Parts: sequence; structure tokens; C-alpha cells
Amino acid sequence: MEYLKILKDEDIFENPEHQTPNSYKDRQTVKIIVKNDKNEIALITNPIHNFFLLPGGGAESTDLEKEAKREVLEETNYHTEIIKEVGKIEEFRNRNAKHYITTCFLSKTLKENSEDLRTEEEKKNGLVVQWFEYNKALDILQKQTEKVKSGEVKFYNTAFNIIRDHLFLTLTKP
Repeated sequence: MEYLKILKDEDIFENPEHQTPNSYKDRQTVKIIVKNDKNEIALITNPIHNFFLLPGGGAESTDLEKEAKREVLEETNYHTEIIKEVGKIEEFRNRNAKHYITTCFLSKTLKENSEDLRTEEEKKNGLVVQWFEYNKALDILQKQTEKVKSGEVKFYNTAFNIIRDHLFLTLTKP
């Protein structure tokens, strides 16, 4: 399997705090670049960390397209159609000894769902979707990447997610 990028703590943090573990536990995740009928990109945010990320999350099965559609429906409230696979990024996160394999898909919205399908935790955390023109979404993720690189992002997993999502969006120019 070929990866677009392999990310490790030293790629994310100037002075990594966590030692490389003896082994990592695998975690399969999906991320989705979702376009609506206005050709805008969905970004997810919440008031807890106030950063924007692509929709996505942990895969509960090996059918990654199905998992991507489920995550988008849950987080954006839209049924979608997968257009293509963008690629995969591999991550070795030392803090929790996790080996992430994240597959990103490009999709488009089909129709809005009538029921809120966010998880209870997502509702409690105030998770919301916002839609941006592609260049604005890319600019948001670029500025967040700069904050990660300067050490301003204090959330370990969020720092990885910002770098990864920025890479995926950069590779998917309209």
C-alpha cells in the first residue's frame, strides 16, 4: 500500500514530548472532502477547540466507502455520493501508541437528512458543520497548520488531524 505521506510526532511537533513506543495499535479512520451543490467544502468545528477539520472518524467496518458516507451523514446531515478516493496517510502517534491509517474520499452531497444523527458526545461538544469556498477552506487549514508548527495548538490529536486534513485538501484542488 502506498501512502501520500507518513506522519510521526517529529513531523508535527518541534520538540516531541512522547517516546516512540515498542509497538502501535492499528486504527483505521476515514476523512471526507464533501462538496455541496454550491461547490463549497464542509468543515467541522466545535467551541471546545475551535479548529476546523474535515468530516470523518473511526471506521467500524472494512467497507471504507460505507464508513465515509456514515461519517458524513452523522457530521454534516447530508447523504453523499463518493466520487473517488483521494489517498491514504499513515500516522504513528506516540502518545497513545496508535498507528492510524486514514483513507480520504472526495464526495458530493445528494440530499439533506431530516434527522440530526450526531452522536450524543458530538451534540454535547457543540459539533457543527460550516461550508466554505475551496480557497477559503484551504486558507483556514493553512493558518491552522501554521499554528501547529508554531506550537500554538495544545491538543495532541487535533494537531495531527490539522496537518493531515490540510494535506488531503491540498491534494484535491477543484
